[in-house]
Parts: sequence; structure tokens; C-alpha cells
Amino acid sequence: MNTRPVARLRFRPATHRDLAECLTLLPPWLGLSPSLEKAVSQLWQRLPDEPSLITGVIEDLTQPPGQRIQAWGVTMILPQALANRLSLDDRPDPFVSRRIYEALVDGSFVLMNDREIGEANARGELTMMIVHFSLRNHDITHPYVQKVIAMANDTFRTFHDGYNLQAIYYETAAITDPVAAASGFTHVSYRDESIVAGLPPERRPTLYGITRARAMTMIPGPPARNAFEHQPPLFGFSASQRRLLWLALFDDSDEALMGPLDVSIHGLKKLWRGIYERIQDRMPEFFGADAGTDEGRRGPEKRRQVLAYVRQRPEELRPWYPN
Repeated sequence: MNTRPVARLRFRPATHRDLAECLTLLPPWLGLSPSLEKAVSQLWQRLPDEPSLITGVIEDLTQPPGQRIQAWGVTMILPQALANRLSLDDRPDPFVSRRIYEALVDGSFVLMNDREIGEANARGELTMMIVHFSLRNHDITHPYVQKVIAMANDTFRTFHDGYNLQAIYYETAAITDPVAAASGFTHVSYRDESIVAGLPPERRPTLYGITRARAMTMIPGPPARNAFEHQPPLFGFSASQRRLLWLALFDDSDEALMGPLDVSIHGLKKLWRGIYERIQDRMPEFFGADAGTDEGRRGPEKRRQVLAYVRQRPEELRPWYPN
């Protein structure tokens, strides 16, 4: 009899408590020296809270602690100056992701803040770089790994849709090239492929990318292409309201939200009220004719309606500061 438990996969944002397990999944194709790997581990102590750092995990709740995370994805919204320095719109040198980590460690570029992201987003000038997507098991022919990859597509949509993108790039290992290609990315040649040609597939980096111009020529379907669908947000939530809504997509209980937001129960209720008031101001019919003001009775229903809406309209969760 097969006693293996049925996988219970879910995805969510990565948190500080995940770092020890996530860092064991740093992929070998990054080519980190021992000293750089140590510096990157220290760097990660502050990265999860950065607004330009998008990071999530896929975990299997049937697995024991320390072995639950089956995949870890890291995307950075890059300042245009760094994207230019890396020659991402041309033929860059290999090990782009390693060079991003090196630049973060040596402080030669500063991550974008919420307003800078919002201004670039409103101009349609955002460049994203998937620094790495790490699988615990890289055998993409295995049925379990295929389940993880299928969930990765849902994870990608939740974490990347809703931005007004100019381009997305994705460095990965040659061993998982089929995953990138199936997602809608196009292979990008390095300036000198001979630098990596002799490396084994699990240690040989390959680069993929897709621009807005390319995406708009494709039929909707692949996750990478669909990420370029965009419309401006309607409600213009504040940064704290957007963070509340984002976290609530994964667990909307008050107990789960107060800690990460560093607010009391009264502060949390104030944030929700501000969200409801902004929605009613911009779209009076949103909650229906019986919206009322009794938050004790109507609050949970309003919350349900708002979360259902932002799941379908992720641009409401992204920074947006038009000039």
C-alpha cells in the first residue's frame, strides 16, 4: 500500500522565518564564491521587507519543518541605471544574477523605494529580473515536481501581474530551460557563450527575457506574456493599505496580519476602514445598497468582497504614482 501523504502545496510570500530553509536552495548556477555566499546570506536578513524585492515560496504542508519549502522565487525591480549597466536589453555577460548580488553586497546600487517604483510603474518603465527560481528537486519529469511547477505558474501570476512592465528577464539553469520556455520567455544569448559552455547543465546559467513589444504580439496564455496586461488602478490605495491587502490574500485573520504590519487590533481596523472609505468614495456602488456602517456586522463581508476584487485586479496592489 502506498502510504505517501498526498501533497498539500500552497504558495505565499517568503518571510524572515523562511530564510534558513530558503538559503539552502540558493542554486549552484549562481556561481557564488564561499565569501559571496556568506555575504548574500547576511544580505537576506534585510531583503524580505524591501518594496522592490518580490519573493515567494511554495511549500508542502505534509513535509516536516526544514523540508517544507519546495521552491523559492526571487524577483527584483531594477533601477534603470542598473538594467543599463547589466546590458539586459542587449547581450549581457553571463551570471547576471550573481552580479546583481555583488552590486547589492558592495552597495554600488540602491534598491528602489515605493515611490520610485510607483513613478516608474505609472510611466510604464519597470524592468524586472527574476534573479532565481529554485526547486528542491530539479527532475522536471517527476509527477511531484510537475505539480510544484504547475503551482509556480499560479505563484508567478499572483506576484507579477498588475505592474505596467517594460521588460522581464529571467536567469536560470540549463537543466530547467524547458520551464522558462513553457512560461513564454524567449532565450537571450550571452555576449560570450563560451564562458559557460563547458559547465554541467545544473551549473550552467541561461538567460531568458520578454519585452512589452514582444508580449503584445503573442496570443494570451503563457504567464510571462500575460504579465504585460495592464490597466491603471482605480482606488489608489496608500502603501500601508496595499501591504495589508497583499498579506490578507494569503491569510486574512486579524492575528496573522497584526504582526507583519506592526499594528494593534485598533490600528488594523482603522486600516480596513480607510480601505472601505476609499472604495466607497471612488465606487459608491461597490458594496451594494445595504453597505451600511455597522462594521461588526458588515465588516467581514466587505473584506471578502475587497479581497475577491483585488485578486482579479492586482494593479490595485502595486505602487502607482503618476506625475
